[in-house]
Amino acid sequence: MRKTILIALLAALPAGAYASGAGTTAAPFLKAAMSPRAVALAGAYSAMADDSGSVFVNPAGLAQFEEQEAALDFSTYLQDAKMGNFSYAGQIKDNRFGLGLTFMTVGGIERRGLTDSVGYVPELGSFDASDMAVTLSYARREISPELMPRLDGGFSVKFIRSGIDDETAYAFALDAGAIYRATERMNFAMAVQNLGTKMKFVDESDPLPLSIRAGGAFRVSDRFTVAAEINEYLQDEKFYPSVGAEYWFREALALRGGYKFGYDTSNLGGEVGMSLGFGIKVQGLGIDYAFLPFGDLGSVHRFGMWMQF
Repeated sequence: MRKTILIALLAALPAGAYASGAGTTAAPFLKAAMSPRAVALAGAYSAMADDSGSVFVNPAGLAQFEEQEAALDFSTYLQDAKMGNFSYAGQIKDNRFGLGLTFMTVGGIERRGLTDSVGYVPELGSFDASDMAVTLSYARREISPELMPRLDGGFSVKFIRSGIDDETAYAFALDAGAIYRATERMNFAMAVQNLGTKMKFVDESDPLPLSIRAGGAFRVSDRFTVAAEINEYLQDEKFYPSVGAEYWFREALALRGGYKFGYDTSNLGGEVGMSLGFGIKVQGLGIDYAFLPFGDLGSVHRFGMWMQF
């Protein structure tokens, strides 16, 4: 029964875990497709994006660095729902390319029959649910130097698959993003995510979680950056402002934290919305960690590792 309750909760948690609102959307796992670094910043990441994890939030971020990078992260969500991401970023001449893979599985969901004559709902075994998305991204620095210098842009195409028991549905989507480097210390960003086809299970079709992000990042010093972002889900009719900060000690240890507004704190607890994390970097290798508390529901721990070469 607890895993049955989980399925309902997954549609109720905002971005960074899950989100839902007035409308019904398919593939809610797309809202949680972020690197541990972005999660630790409470999602306030679109203007700070400068690693391979950009493919999940703002593809324009691939143009903010020149190295090749591969990253892998994983987490166990509430009641053993498992999620992972793989991302890669590379370069051919002046063009940046990225690859993202996202998967999520929930096993052991109770199957229930119809209510019998005495009001009892019998258990009829269990089933599994799984989701997967493949993302291909392209980005370019200075996409229009004549019209607007210091404007970087990118876009992604996604193939999405969701399975529930023995039913499967597919969808395609596009992401597009831009980062404007206003000064050496200030970035502004905007991104549109999950603009695509509907996902149909049997006779029911639901749209993807279309969202718009807009944010800014200010580099207070070479080691300290603060960011703010607004994220609106159009079909869900949900609006989530967030703030985040990152501080590097000797370019080897980063401490991160943030807060996302919009959670149901009255039911989930006052600490919901907070995120914390850290990063360690040594000679092109790194480890990231993010922590999300969800009150009585438990906590989410997200681990990741990356390599630049």
